[in-house]
Amino acid sequence: MKTMNEKQLSSWMSACMLVLLVSVCLFSCDQKNACAEVSRSQADDYPLLESVEIPIDTVLFRYATYFRVQGDKVVIFDLHNADYFCHTFSYPDFKYISSFAKRGEGPDEHLIADNVRWAGEEEMWVLDNNKNRMTRYSGIARGKTPKLEEHVKLEQALMRAYDFDMYNMKQVVIPDYSGEKRFSWVNLPSGKIHHKWMDIPMENKTIREKSPYAAAAGWRSFFSFTPDRKRLVTVNQFADRMDIYRVDNGMMKTFIGPENQEPRFDVTSRGDAIPSGSICHYDVQVTDRYIYTIYDGRRFKDIMKEKGLYKQGGKLFRIYTHDGKLVKGYRLDRFIAGIYVDEATGMLYGLDVNADEQIVKFPQFRLP
Repeated sequence: MKTMNEKQLSSWMSACMLVLLVSVCLFSCDQKNACAEVSRSQADDYPLLESVEIPIDTVLFRYATYFRVQGDKVVIFDLHNADYFCHTFSYPDFKYISSFAKRGEGPDEHLIADNVRWAGEEEMWVLDNNKNRMTRYSGIARGKTPKLEEHVKLEQALMRAYDFDMYNMKQVVIPDYSGEKRFSWVNLPSGKIHHKWMDIPMENKTIREKSPYAAAAGWRSFFSFTPDRKRLVTVNQFADRMDIYRVDNGMMKTFIGPENQEPRFDVTSRGDAIPSGSICHYDVQVTDRYIYTIYDGRRFKDIMKEKGLYKQGGKLFRIYTHDGKLVKGYRLDRFIAGIYVDEATGMLYGLDVNADEQIVKFPQFRLP
């Protein structure tokens, strides 16, 4: 197999950071309290769930990655859609309502939207890293047309703002890709950093000090607040690792799988991070009851061998308590990049970016 040189690997890593939207041994923040871990053989014993596709005639999805439900409506975020990044449907019958966040180079358009979050019953914020701004839309409901309400220019120090979550209506949390800290708390509507929070918890402090950008990239995580906003949960893209932070005092509990205690990556001469271990988590959902994750675990050296046959997503679906206890796991019959659990109906939904019909459900799923 032809190998990549350093420049090609760096470019490939940059693509991964945009495309791959891309436990369990308990540690306290001082990593002294070890307990049971989930081995690969135990994961093989997880029950298998078979999927059912939900056909959508009105929208052709290219790369549907996030599933955002609010009451009787759902917004599906499509990272590579040719026209709009966000598509609204009635829920749970998935009847098309509207599209918004238009792709383009115009002043009110988005070059590359990166994520979307609800900010009320009918309002959403859309993050555009390329334009370094957030945009608020209203009218996201049945019988209404989405309306662009405002743009918020983000402080220039918020480089590579690929993700965010709402802390409240006046503050959002964005990963700190400068490597100085792990998160930035940002005020709305000023777009200014209020404060930076928590160190990147890597053991090799030399890399963090000499190559902070690489350290931040290597520790890329998907994250979500608990609904009461008392905890922030992160799952790492390049490690079988989950961190749970208490917002009031910053105390952290870490849950680490048997193979990847930290993200594995190499630092190039340009200071970029090239993953050298596995692609792990793709998404996380946190509710009042549980933490839900979708996990892959394939090694990059094996992914490179697959070439055009590689399918993105994970097949291991895991359920944890807010204290990080693994209570249930499933194996899925297809690779899933985005997840949503409707606890009221007991239904698991997934987004399969490899398929033509990308919205699927798993009727055999059962909550603990």
